[in-house]
Amino acid sequence: MICGLIKDDMDYVREGNVFHFVTDEASRPAWSKALDEYLTGTPVNLMMKRKYSGQKRRMNSNDALRHFVEFVSASGGIKVDLASGPSGYFAPFLDTLKDDDCLIITDACPAIIKAHADACKKDNFYIFDVDLDKGLPFKDKSVDLFTGNLLNNVENYPGLIKEAYRCLKPGGKLALIEIFFDQGSKTQQSLAEQGKIWASYEDFVRFCESVGFTCTGSETVATRKGPISPGDLYPLDKDDCSTDKTIYLTKKGSP
Repeated sequence: MICGLIKDDMDYVREGNVFHFVTDEASRPAWSKALDEYLTGTPVNLMMKRKYSGQKRRMNSNDALRHFVEFVSASGGIKVDLASGPSGYFAPFLDTLKDDDCLIITDACPAIIKAHADACKKDNFYIFDVDLDKGLPFKDKSVDLFTGNLLNNVENYPGLIKEAYRCLKPGGKLALIEIFFDQGSKTQQSLAEQGKIWASYEDFVRFCESVGFTCTGSETVATRKGPISPGDLYPLDKDDCSTDKTIYLTKKGSP
């Protein structure tokens, strides 16, 4: 089933449930090389099974996150998590996978990929070693649902949204958790001038709708004034406010 989702012109190497689309280290993104060197050189124990347990509790900690898990769980078929990283936030999705569903997570850091592969041995759980800034390896109209948690660290975020739209089946869904700054704030204005689609919730919805998505809903997870932690680059003004929100988007057309 998984191999049938992959574009015919894609080169990859399969290693169990891990599919390597980054097939040589020369083409691996610089950020992932640096992170891998840090994690393996220190070394750092990612304690992924413990993270999975912690994320199951966190994603049940308020209504917005709980509804997000319920939304993802209710969608059957091919589910793909974008830029999964080391947090393991997707762990609750694993508990609700049906036998004919599958969950594919994505990352480009070898140490993180190995940690996830070691932590979860479910037959319908797969890991794609892929550089998201270079596009997605899936065929057109092949995926039922994309998810993501704080994708603003993806350099080509606009391109990723367009790629997700291409790969989704008609009626397919994109469910994200993202941080946005208040419309009109100093931070939002600066980010918008830089072309950042996540500058504000309104900016993000406007962009997604220009791609072809329909926004079907959103909930607030948390709000804050000023930085999340000392040394944060944003917000630019201590009085600027940001909001973590869930957002649900649907590709036009009938399934």
